[in-house]
Amino acid sequence: MCIKDSRRFFCLAVGLLGLILIGLGVYLLATFFPLRFITIGTIVAGILLLILCCLVKCNKIPCLFCLLLTLVSLYLIISGILAIIFLFSLVIGLILIGLGVLSVLLTAVCLILQLCGITFYKIGSSPGC
Repeated sequence: MCIKDSRRFFCLAVGLLGLILIGLGVYLLATFFPLRFITIGTIVAGILLLILCCLVKCNKIPCLFCLLLTLVSLYLIISGILAIIFLFSLVIGLILIGLGVLSVLLTAVCLILQLCGITFYKIGSSPGC
């Protein structure tokens, strides 16, 4: 497998995060989680990430992608804190905070790829393989 650009792995990671968020939202919906805005927001955030990941070519990452990741990160961390404070649901809150931290890391990678334009190649392979 030829690795031409690290942006493809970034798009794959964002797509997987979107699928995980959709799955978590469906789980929260099926278990009748009391705070509906957390459930609906998690599903909407996952769908937005998945749609944006599928529509954007991974060769060029627009600034909207980084902005959306920042908003999803902020939403996940705040909703995790609210789930812990209001419902004493430690497991769901920590899962949401953990996914928020993962989204923050993806936001940092997005900003690095966007601002610096860094391209990584596999050691020992030519760029045009």
